[in-house]
Amino acid sequence: MDHVPAAPLPSDADSSLLEGLFQLALNGQTQGSEFDLIDHEVYTRLLSAYGVDGRIAA
Repeated sequence: MDHVPAAPLPSDADSSLLEGLFQLALNGQTQGSEFDLIDHEVYTRLLSAYGVDGRIAA
């Protein structure tokens, strides 16, 4: 039986970023600088965690 390590749980900071992005999107506030900053940070972290161009990050 192969043991696959569980994905790490997001930290409080990660959860807060996602919650902030969600709340802004939910309220239709997607054109402001706050949304852009959070969106960029979340996107950068996702690329870092899951790789670029279909490659998986080590």
